[in-house]
Amino acid sequence: MDHEVKQVLRENVFTDLPDSLSELTDCLRSPDVHAIEIFDRGTVGLNGPFRASEVAQDGEKNNFNSFVFDIGSTKSSGRSGGTFGFGKTASFEVSNAHSVVYWSRCLTQNDEVEHRLIACALHDEYEEGNARFTGAHWWGDPDDDDIVPLRGEAAAAMGEEIFRTHFGDTEEGEPETGTSILILDPVITVGIEDDLDARVPVRTDEHSEVLIQQVSDAVAHSAWAKVVPTGEESRPMIIELYENRTEKPVVDLALSQYGHFAAGLNSIRRLQGQLEEDYSVPLPIGTVRSQSFPITLSPRGAMRSKKEELFGKRTDNTIGHLFLIESAELDTQGESNVPKNAICMMRSEAELVVNYNPVVETEGGVLQWHGVFKPTPECDGHFSASEPPTHDRWTPDAADSEASRYVVRRALELIRAKTKSFLSENKAQSKDQEQSVRKVALGLRSFVPLGLPPDDDTVRESPRRRARQSGGSRRGGESEAAIVHSTPLPNGGGQVIDVLPTNVEGRPVVLTAEIFAITSDGRLALDEDEMTVTWRSGGRLLEVGTECVVVSGKAVQLRLDTRTPAAIEISIKAEAES
Repeated sequence: MDHEVKQVLRENVFTDLPDSLSELTDCLRSPDVHAIEIFDRGTVGLNGPFRASEVAQDGEKNNFNSFVFDIGSTKSSGRSGGTFGFGKTASFEVSNAHSVVYWSRCLTQNDEVEHRLIACALHDEYEEGNARFTGAHWWGDPDDDDIVPLRGEAAAAMGEEIFRTHFGDTEEGEPETGTSILILDPVITVGIEDDLDARVPVRTDEHSEVLIQQVSDAVAHSAWAKVVPTGEESRPMIIELYENRTEKPVVDLALSQYGHFAAGLNSIRRLQGQLEEDYSVPLPIGTVRSQSFPITLSPRGAMRSKKEELFGKRTDNTIGHLFLIESAELDTQGESNVPKNAICMMRSEAELVVNYNPVVETEGGVLQWHGVFKPTPECDGHFSASEPPTHDRWTPDAADSEASRYVVRRALELIRAKTKSFLSENKAQSKDQEQSVRKVALGLRSFVPLGLPPDDDTVRESPRRRARQSGGSRRGGESEAAIVHSTPLPNGGGQVIDVLPTNVEGRPVVLTAEIFAITSDGRLALDEDEMTVTWRSGGRLLEVGTECVVVSGKAVQLRLDTRTPAAIEISIKAEAES
């Protein structure tokens, strides 16, 4: 944190600190103290009444009082995500000094633009003199008898001295609204490998890098859905992460690590009419199979709940959708904490991750699976009602209404049943088919990392990527197939090989390609249903299949597209056409 910012905080914000706030005093004097700045733009900001004793009028938002003063209070509507209000204390828990500064620009009831700035500290209860205190502290407008924020131009000037990111105008020229939060003296968790989980304040560049990594991992784990596009140029949220003004690739990390879940979410979005028309959703590299399931209920027995209480205005009794995908596990994933062999349970409209539920026990192997379950918007309230204050699971019996208890309980039962059925389908396949799929997947362990194709020298020298050539000497004379160049397709999808066929007598040459996947058990010949082989000359398609008749002395191009990315070895035989 800049020296000038600490001086402003000491002299103009956190003034008259009591002895109970010694950690805050120490951090403002430390030359090495860091801070986290979080900001959003394009939101309404902390609008509504700003006095804790004032009640919002009908139709008026209560965002300021709710966020700043009503810590831990319950929200009546769960449609926007948080319900119990405990998430508002998270910023204090991250701060070693348990202190934050809020700066917001919003519209008043009269549609006037207003800046608001207030500082808060949240500590344990304590006694001082003959008085007892709750441990909650606020610093605002010193000229007001109540605890209220600094407002107007004074708040704007103070905010611009403290925060790096200021408020501007929108593309339409309107004043930008939103909120900025400064978390003082953040802490990181260390000793995870030793199960110590010690929390230490960030004081060094090394600690700062750990903090950035932990934030990046947390964003990817919990907010990946917010960066999954719903169209060619449309995302639910723009998320950016900076370390000392240098941007970090948090979005790329989230999309690459959570690609299987992202594919599942967009498949469900399509079913629920939440994707732009004609927006294509590719499945991840290595996908073996995938399937979507509507979760539909058929209430029976003596239920007092009416159909509308269960399904809202839906007429198909669908309460949500489940997507499951089975894929080869790429060796490029390495050691990772990204969930696999689990279903991401998420809320509907807010698309917040609730948890990653393994649902069923599965045997280890070379194939992995992922799933996503998302309720329909009409039924999202049932799942919200079953969540504890931590929002990390659905407990049917925790819901107040019979309708919610029934919907959530049956949804979890059907999700488990459909997942078990989906995963057991492979066991019903013949042993040869299953062995083939598993061995092809094993070949991935030799493949280069995604996005890092080998250079030309590596392609030529790698024994796992060489193409064998052989000649024949039928009556038409000796034939040969020379490999001129070989290029891997992006993401391990196959190979493009330039071949020069020759025959000593100039006769047409029959080229036959034999393709093998390199596995831990050796070479495995691929069948035609596991790949696509095409032959071209001068851009013109000659043949589809493993055999092609070509002109001697004229280069041809063989393209191999594999169903699953794999380490490939190709043998090309050349014989004169009889």
